Amino acid sequence: MKRLKKASTHLSRIFTGTYRLTGRVVVFDDAKTPFLKLRLSDCAGDHIAMLNLEKTSVPERIGHLDFVTASGVKCLSGQFVLDEFRKAHREEVASLDTLQSLPRVYCPVPETFDGLIGTAQSLTSHHLRTFLSRVLERKERLEAFLNAPGSRNYHHAYPGGLLQHSLEVANHSVAMLRLNEPTMPRLMQEACFVGGLLHDIGKTYTYDSKGKPNAAWKLCSHDVFTLEACAYGLAYLDAHEPDIAMTLRHLWTCASPGSRYGQPAAMTLARYIRDADGQSAMADNQQRAFRHQSSKGFGRIGQNLFWQPQLSTAASH
Repeated sequence: MKRLKKASTHLSRIFTGTYRLTGRVVVFDDAKTPFLKLRLSDCAGDHIAMLNLEKTSVPERIGHLDFVTASGVKCLSGQFVLDEFRKAHREEVASLDTLQSLPRVYCPVPETFDGLIGTAQSLTSHHLRTFLSRVLERKERLEAFLNAPGSRNYHHAYPGGLLQHSLEVANHSVAMLRLNEPTMPRLMQEACFVGGLLHDIGKTYTYDSKGKPNAAWKLCSHDVFTLEACAYGLAYLDAHEPDIAMTLRHLWTCASPGSRYGQPAAMTLARYIRDADGQSAMADNQQRAFRHQSSKGFGRIGQNLFWQPQLSTAASH
């Protein structure tokens, strides 16, 4: 490792910001000077930063995925050398954009991740944006949400599949709503998106941070965890948009595939999310059924039978 103290004299720009701490390790330069090598992450990507332990003390009680504020300079080598590193203040965290702190590095499906961030930050409802942050930016939720499969042996059964499926359901639900009810208020459209996005959030209780099934996966149905996963956000909505809070509770608990409570659906949004959920699952399974065989005839995934008709050459283009 080259001497970072010398490299730091060649400066190109100032570095400052609030991030998640996603990695750290002690390294030494050629002069045996100890540095703390840090990985600072957000929704845009990562920064690798070096902290000279002989010049700057490390604050206590900063753990994995904690919010930190760091500042320093960027060397010509491309690394950042910090002169400040501390736990972020509450005001600094509150000033971040919606889902800005989600570490992109943890998501196995980066294009889908970018779609989530872009849509979430485009929501016009401040209260729904705050709700999403309170649900998805919690340390105990975010890694599982980004890494978990959509199911263990069924649809979207790969790392990042839960995010892929959730975003498909959210987008398709809104598409159906706009097609059938184009005059629906924007706030309700955004509530439909949020409802679809979090319809399977209970699965983050049944997988660990690496997307592996845990004890809850064997002992509980994931849908019983949905309201629990959203409780902190729903408490906020109860104080600011109580009818939207009740709408989301209804969407996640009325009678539909994946919801076991049995309450009849009382609004069309629930039907859109139900149908989008089934369509997303079936489309993924149908693609898998024909992945390793002829593009016509019958294919099977588990007990599910799929069929693709034989088409003429002209019709297939």
